[in-house]
Amino acid sequence: MKKGDLFTVQIESLAFGGEGIARVHTEQGDFVVFVEDTVPGDIVEIELGSKKRSHAFGYVRTMVQASPKRIAARCKHFGSVREGGCGGCSLQFLSYGDQLGIKEQQVRDAMMRIGGFAGDVVLPILGCKEPWYYRNKMDFSFSRSKEGVLGLGLHVKRRHHDVVEMTECFLFAPYAGAFVSRMRDFFRSLDDQKVLDDEMVLSSLVLREGKNTGEVMVNLIVENGEVNFLSDFTAMVRDFFKNEVETSQTQVRKLTSIYFTHIRNKKGQRKTFEEIVLWGEPVIHEVLQLEDGVNLSYEIHPQAFFQPNTKQAQLLYGEAVRAAGLSGKETVFDLFCGTGTIGLFCSSKAAKVVGIELNEKAVLNARANAERNGVKNIEFIAGDVLEKLPEVKEKPDVVILDPPRAGLHENIVRHVADFGPRTVVYVSCNPTTLARDLQLFCKAGYTLESVKPVDMFPQTYHIENVALLRKIV
Repeated sequence: MKKGDLFTVQIESLAFGGEGIARVHTEQGDFVVFVEDTVPGDIVEIELGSKKRSHAFGYVRTMVQASPKRIAARCKHFGSVREGGCGGCSLQFLSYGDQLGIKEQQVRDAMMRIGGFAGDVVLPILGCKEPWYYRNKMDFSFSRSKEGVLGLGLHVKRRHHDVVEMTECFLFAPYAGAFVSRMRDFFRSLDDQKVLDDEMVLSSLVLREGKNTGEVMVNLIVENGEVNFLSDFTAMVRDFFKNEVETSQTQVRKLTSIYFTHIRNKKGQRKTFEEIVLWGEPVIHEVLQLEDGVNLSYEIHPQAFFQPNTKQAQLLYGEAVRAAGLSGKETVFDLFCGTGTIGLFCSSKAAKVVGIELNEKAVLNARANAERNGVKNIEFIAGDVLEKLPEVKEKPDVVILDPPRAGLHENIVRHVADFGPRTVVYVSCNPTTLARDLQLFCKAGYTLESVKPVDMFPQTYHIENVALLRKIV
């Protein structure tokens, strides 16, 4: 087998990451090939690309027979890598029910194959009631074609310097396509009139929404150069929302903030960020609704992290709190706490919460969120979890972990186990590293009771999980 060889294969399943899994039969046995832009059941002729010792990557040359599971994508910009399709979605060619089934099975496979756990430890997946228009933040990028034409949209799959000339998007909001089209025409006009400074680089246009409040923030991000079009930009944005969004009877949206972020990034000089409110308020607000009827309010600044799916985040955090089994007497450690969202969810049901987070700005936001909501029994510590955890004097009854995709350093598992909490709740966006880390916890004296998949990002391969571990006594 070598690069460029052609094979006809049937796609058996989807790997975590979205590639189809096929097998090529050789004299030495079956060889796994990962094939992009395919659906389980597709029969395709593929061209072999890069090859490793245990697997290879292939590209579809011809669709021999489409799978019965394959459906027409809702968005006209959805397409394959070779077609220059939009990179914002990867699973629109599957029904939402099939997406959920595949994701649940991917989690189960990771638990069995990597962790060595029984398949029934994985509970039924928690789907999203609104699998469209669920994102509360979207970054639209500027680019220039080889001909010098200015573009604005979402990146083409696997091509980070090219963007799709998008006119619709079903992940963020119904008005997104029209807004991006209007802004693209605006900046192209400035470009044609030679208004844009030659040293200035248009970076991105960011839209943020409070899905429960309807407040909207627009942030234009530019690098270097001088800017002399901001008053026209502000007027254009305000006019769009006044005439095409706020007057609509089907959408409750109100433009609240217009920002301009100027990045100074020149060789030999310190990189600086300047955020300027062009119009409106310095923040937008979002509300997360707890199952017991309590609402938590958050201020969102341009750079603040907030879970991209507000409605599903409420369910995700609810699953984490439910797994923690709090009675009101416990001390809870919230590790990798970010802006403190999970810790704040726990605060009304715990005696004390201690959050640790590396990002100092996130810790400042977390403290502000606690003060804003009148939460007194929570403390946030800025620093590396690996360094700060051994310094904490309290002894936790429950530890909640929400680490980055790479998972946990094994020393963190050891430190947590040394504290001896009765319950560990592990929130993860990567089932493979989750399975690896859960195995480490089991070796340290814990037993895995359940893994609950939660679909935060419909139409994509991403999946969150809430794992529950109990200390063996």
